Amino acid sequence: MENLLFMLVNNKIKPKLNLGLLLLGIISLAFILRWWHFTSNPPGLYVDEVSHGYNAYSILKTGKDEYGIFLPFFIRSFDIYNPPLATYTLVPSIAIFGLNEIAVRFPAVLFGTLFIPLTYFLVAFLTKNKKLALISAFFSAISPWHIHFSRFYHEQNLTVFFSTLGVTLFLFAQKKPYLYILSAISYTIAINFSHVGKVFVPLLILGSFIFLRPKIQKNLIYIVTAIVIVVLGMTPHVLNTRESLHRASSVSIFTSDVGNKKDKFLDGYLSHFSPLFLFIRGDYQGRHSVPGMGELYVFEIPLTLFGLYLLIKIKEKSYKFLLFWLLIAPIPAALSIPTPHAGRDLVTMPVWSIVSALGLIFILKNFRWLWITPLIFIGFYNFLTYIHLYHSHYPKEKGPDWSDGYKELAQYLGQNYDNYERFAVTRYWGQLYIYILFFTKFDPAQYHAQSENKLAFDKYEFYLGAPDQSDKKTLFVSIGDKRENIKKLIKRNNGDLVFVVHE
Repeated sequence: MENLLFMLVNNKIKPKLNLGLLLLGIISLAFILRWWHFTSNPPGLYVDEVSHGYNAYSILKTGKDEYGIFLPFFIRSFDIYNPPLATYTLVPSIAIFGLNEIAVRFPAVLFGTLFIPLTYFLVAFLTKNKKLALISAFFSAISPWHIHFSRFYHEQNLTVFFSTLGVTLFLFAQKKPYLYILSAISYTIAINFSHVGKVFVPLLILGSFIFLRPKIQKNLIYIVTAIVIVVLGMTPHVLNTRESLHRASSVSIFTSDVGNKKDKFLDGYLSHFSPLFLFIRGDYQGRHSVPGMGELYVFEIPLTLFGLYLLIKIKEKSYKFLLFWLLIAPIPAALSIPTPHAGRDLVTMPVWSIVSALGLIFILKNFRWLWITPLIFIGFYNFLTYIHLYHSHYPKEKGPDWSDGYKELAQYLGQNYDNYERFAVTRYWGQLYIYILFFTKFDPAQYHAQSENKLAFDKYEFYLGAPDQSDKKTLFVSIGDKRENIKKLIKRNNGDLVFVVHE
């Protein structure tokens, strides 16, 4: 490994064939890391994945979302309105694979893998440095931050892909101007994938014009067309501000009781540059990182320090654009609570990979014998530790964060549908109705008429406390094992009891 890195940095590898093979190997590694057991780890579909999936299924079957709205622009989910593309993207996947974990998570694996060659082309064209591009792609491929969010369906993963694609096409457009239009389409897609995109992407576009200096007068028609496309893509958000801002209002520092807003924003912003967040413990939320790991590896600490030094020192506009990207990316996350938030700050990840690559090249050129051997050893140890923690410990420790056991319950109720007149299901653990819809593949056309009532549909009733009395033959789903006539116990991966099914 040490000799390979040294040969790469010192131009002793044949540029076309061997660099191409190395890139192919990196892409293959990235795919394996994202694909291996992706349907079972994370250990269950979390509620947003299930909601996106069932709404996509409903649109596929009826052209309407779960509430019976025909091809809505904003997807209503638990009375929160989400940008549309996170749901619509799943429609072809569900058409191919059916309504299951593969269909919901495959787009994440696919775009997570495609992000690796995209990183290579972005860096190669931005910096004219293929060595830096290849090493940046490698760091993206093994990034615990990116691996984690590429193994389940999270809208920020696709926001990162399409915003990065927008920048890459913007760069290529300086030689082929028609690509400004494709760049605008990519930016618009990123805006309509997530709430973060609505803030981050316009800032990124602004930075593209400031630092990448397109020849506006020479390519005026293409650039004006591109701007019109982006504006049209944002128009529905402007015309439907209530829906567009609904989610933001529930997590915004401006609508929350957080004291001084300016101090809260600054603290939240800086928390995304904290060494504790980046290298030691990551995000506090169980769905966002592996306990015992940061968003980056510990061995990247010296790499990022040297890389940031170079990013600041190098005068070329392309490197200043990367610095601009790094500085604006945490803004959407800092405007929200809680912080730090690995999901909302995922748009920073591409730059950290490039920064680490810059630092590694600097070390290889200046301190090879002093630094590289321990870095390789520590890096390999960090990587193996992450893989072990993720695949051996994470499913058991964080099962509750992934609704572990909900699928088994929903399928059991579906299998016993004809044996009972009524199912009384606890709401103690949250929105179980969507899991029953998803895993029983409940007919969307039948559900539309009942969709406003989230406390009951068809034979299913959802309750807190004691369920209503009924003469119907009823199967109960409760918590706690002190029940009579127990039919099934639903347990998580770690053995904890989550549901008791009884008569």
